Amino acid sequence: MIGIIDYGLGNISAFYEIYKENGIQLKILNNYKDLKNNNLNKIILPGVGSFDKAINLLQSNFFFDELINFSLNKEKKILGICIGMQIFGSTSDEGRLSGFSFINKNFNKIKSKLKPHIGWNNVLIKKKHYLFDEIEDNSYFYFLHSFCLSELETHYVVAETEYEQKFISVFEKDNILGVQFHPEKSHLQGQKILLNFYKN
Repeated sequence: MIGIIDYGLGNISAFYEIYKENGIQLKILNNYKDLKNNNLNKIILPGVGSFDKAINLLQSNFFFDELINFSLNKEKKILGICIGMQIFGSTSDEGRLSGFSFINKNFNKIKSKLKPHIGWNNVLIKKKHYLFDEIEDNSYFYFLHSFCLSELETHYVVAETEYEQKFISVFEKDNILGVQFHPEKSHLQGQKILLNFYKN
């Protein structure tokens, strides 16, 4: 079973409709106790907003510690999207709070005069990965962010994107995955990302 955390950030209905159109039930998780469901093996953590706000909302709804507990089972997977990806890091130039530290890295402000990075940009696949099954290298996805992950150990990097600087747009470490773009806003290519996450 796949679930999506509804903690006040992210367009939950867009994800729900994509899965529904493909005959897949997406369970909306609005109580931290839902994460204890033994049938739940995949979670999506969406996000539109700021680093500290996301952390505060997850903590106030008791999701933060429960997500850490969920991650300890390596047979289960968590996919973070946009801010959901960024709070998987340890810190961000955007805020003062600490993230999950699934990756021990800081998210930096994008070094560009054209901030934020908004709109369509291509994604360069760095290694074969199931998220990109039946998706061509250099495909375009929709981005909206002002902070990015500029460095990470090479073996965790799945894809990169360039916006006056190169940054990591997709990573995987153990059972934790992050995508900087918004698959729910990226038409057919983005839908394929979400379906590939469900199937693998």
